[in-house]
Amino acid sequence: MTLQVYNKQDFFHQKTDALNQLIENVFPLCKGIAFRYCKTDEQANEWTKHCFLSALKELLTKESEEFNDDIFTKQFIICLIKKILENRTGELIADTTIVSVFRKKEANLFANSEYYKNLSPEELIQHIRKLNTLQQVIFNMIVLDGFSVQETASIIQHNELSVKALIEKARYNVFSSIKSIV
Repeated sequence: MTLQVYNKQDFFHQKTDALNQLIENVFPLCKGIAFRYCKTDEQANEWTKHCFLSALKELLTKESEEFNDDIFTKQFIICLIKKILENRTGELIADTTIVSVFRKKEANLFANSEYYKNLSPEELIQHIRKLNTLQQVIFNMIVLDGFSVQETASIIQHNELSVKALIEKARYNVFSSIKSIV
């Protein structure tokens, strides 16, 4: 599949083709991403609309004349993450992990596991939604959306070692949640 490239000028000259093409190509993907990040379907629907428009506005104000589907999707995810973290309440104590030393032993909880192969997307979303907000955001960013630990730490404004600790906690919690029903 080739990436669609959008020229910024097409959006300014009241051409609806570029906007329609962006909506057709990327909006369903953005909505699916929002369902993974948000705690409820209603929240996902509401924030998809908000962040879709915010991401478009952000890209149209940048110096670059063009952007593609991947750049738009990444901007959408960043907007969504910031919106979620702005609106979270009551979880700050659980999220304040400070790590000063990183252990050399890393256990990949997903390696050679059969538990994940038979899950539907809806079932996986329900397991991810059981995580606290920060673990949910980090799990989605690193495991599912392919952000690096460094990018994730920068976006959510946390220490890299803390992000590493939180991703391991999130992986373990998702693994335990799935394992409990298998």
